[in-house]
Amino acid sequence: MNSFDRFKEYFLRVQNITAVGVSTLIANGISSIFLIYLASLLGVEGFGELGYLLAVIGVSGGVASLGTVNALIVYVSKGEKIQATLFFIVLCSAIIVGISSFIIFQNEAVAIYPLGYVIFSSVLFDLLGRKSFVNYGKIMVSQRIIMVTLALLLYQQYGIYGIVLGYSLSFFPFTFLMYRGFKESKIDFSILKGKMVFIRNNYLTHISKIINFNIDKLIIFPLFGTAILGPYQLGFQIFILVMLIPNTVLTYTLPHDVIGAKNLKLKKYAFLLSILITIITISLSPIIIPQILPQFEESILIIQIMSLAFVPASLSILYSSELLGSERSRIVLIGTIISVLILSSGIILLGKDYGLLGITIIFVIAKMAEFLFIYLKK
Repeated sequence: MNSFDRFKEYFLRVQNITAVGVSTLIANGISSIFLIYLASLLGVEGFGELGYLLAVIGVSGGVASLGTVNALIVYVSKGEKIQATLFFIVLCSAIIVGISSFIIFQNEAVAIYPLGYVIFSSVLFDLLGRKSFVNYGKIMVSQRIIMVTLALLLYQQYGIYGIVLGYSLSFFPFTFLMYRGFKESKIDFSILKGKMVFIRNNYLTHISKIINFNIDKLIIFPLFGTAILGPYQLGFQIFILVMLIPNTVLTYTLPHDVIGAKNLKLKKYAFLLSILITIITISLSPIIIPQILPQFEESILIIQIMSLAFVPASLSILYSSELLGSERSRIVLIGTIISVLILSSGIILLGKDYGLLGITIIFVIAKMAEFLFIYLKK
């Protein structure tokens, strides 16, 4: 490889990192900042109720997706025409989950979310598999802008349920992009032969991560109410905001880990930056929170404690990229299950006696346990 080719390769890699990184940071930043704004708008208990509803639709969307997101990245990256088959399967799944959600919750906003989610996530991760990073970024940011706009408009009319409806409807403008997947490939269930073990494990891994992300809210709301869930939800949202960096790195590294390009320097820098942001978050939260969200002062200690989970959670994500890229999703799955079991049982056992503080400490312990397992088994 001559100097020009090396420079070209380096330029393209930097361009891809920039496209994915900037777009993911902007899109997820919009979501996180919007939720923090909603905290100021809704107050402690209203924000707690919203956190519960978002957890419900998050789980329903994850169940409906059947774990095809990483399967699309892995197999499309390898040039396999699997899109139409997976698209058809998840659309059928989303309809079933949506009908079930309506029967349980009697709420249209909750019921339509699974269908919108699987359409959008399928399109988005198909683009990642194609390494079409610029288009990925444009679509991701566009959806977030639509989501914020619809949620604010519908909140004026329907309150908290209007916000959830805005989340659900924001996916549907991208339905037409799924047509390309059906046009370029055909529904052929035989193409899944030899892939079912990976897809199954990937689904279990994906749904366990969705549950891991939402189980705390689903338990806290019925057991301890919105007065506890509200401050906890704000602390969790700050945690998600500072976790943007490793999650951004994962969206870029997974398609490359599939083909053996490890990007070790990028992962190293992401790890070091996670340490720095942990220190900054612990130091600045007592200064910033009273200024912008005075009704959430109880969340300051929660934010500081949750920040201790940032480094192990970041390392778990970075190691998971390598494991998923080599189709070793079983290790990631078990690590996530360990986290779910510790978190759910800990909330139930410690929440009654130690309240919000005990629940937050269990959150950190769960993240540390997940990292230790993945690290020892990688």
